Amino acid sequence: MNNDSSSTIRLNTIMVYSKVADIVVIILLVIFFISFLVFDYEILGLDKAPISLPHETKQYFDLIPWIVFAVLVFDLYLKYLILGNDLRLLFKHHWLDIAMAVSIPVLMPLKFIKITTKLFKVIKSTKFGYKLGHKVNKFLTVLKRKSLR
Repeated sequence: MNNDSSSTIRLNTIMVYSKVADIVVIILLVIFFISFLVFDYEILGLDKAPISLPHETKQYFDLIPWIVFAVLVFDLYLKYLILGNDLRLLFKHHWLDIAMAVSIPVLMPLKFIKITTKLFKVIKSTKFGYKLGHKVNKFLTVLKRKSLR
């Protein structure tokens, strides 16, 4: 096998891993929204939770933003590799992914401040909702391109 074909295979493998990371983020964000409906329904103006889960499960749902953060950082690394280790291109084409990944550790400490808890949850749900929409749109675009071939 020559060097060009092995580089192409490596790049295609990295691209597949990046798509898998996108799908994992979408799944985690759906789970996050379920936890939002279960534990933070009052922010949405609801009187009671539309879905009920035992309160003991809340600790597991609190880990989801950190798992999303880890997957986003991994995905950004893969995109960096796909772009040929060009940091300028990464910031140009994936600035939203970078902003989302950076905002998670920045906003998470706000959760522990009692006064800003509701604000934190609204910002977090908005951010994750926007990220979910962005990832779904990107995924559908890839599917559409493959169906046109």
